[in-house]
Amino acid sequence: MRKRWGPLAAALSILCFLAACHSDQPEDQVRKAFETCRAGVESGDVAEATSSLDPEFRGPDGMDKATARLFLLGILRQEKVGVTVVRNEITVKRSEAFQEVDLLLTGRSGSLLPQDASHRSFWLLWRKARGDWKLLEIQSLDGR
Repeated sequence: MRKRWGPLAAALSILCFLAACHSDQPEDQVRKAFETCRAGVESGDVAEATSSLDPEFRGPDGMDKATARLFLLGILRQEKVGVTVVRNEITVKRSEAFQEVDLLLTGRSGSLLPQDASHRSFWLLWRKARGDWKLLEIQSLDGR
C-alpha cells in the first residue's frame, strides 16, 4: 500500500512546489514587470523595454513616455547594454508600489561603461491599472 502513495506523494510535492514558485503577490508582479523592462534593454528591444510604462510616465528632466522611447532607441542603436540588478527593494501600498534599485551597467564588450554611468541607483513608482502594474515615475538617486 505504501508503494501506491509514492508516485502520488511525489506528484503532489511537485505541484505544491510549482504553486509556491508562482506567486500573485503584488511585489512579485512588480518584479516581473521590471524584469520585462530590464530584459528589453539588454536585448535591445525598445518596445519590450517600454511596454510597462504608464501613459502618464514621467522621468528625469520631464521625460515622458515618447521621449523615453526615443532616448532608449538612440542609446540601444549605439551600444548593447547589460543590466545587472544589485539591489531591488519593493514596498506596495494598495495600488501603488515604490521600488528602489541599484544597477550595474555594462557596455557592448562586457566592460564597464564610463565610471560615471557604471553604477546607478533609481527610485521607481508603479501604479496598478486594470490589473497590470505600470511604471508611472522614475528618478535617479544619484543626483543625475
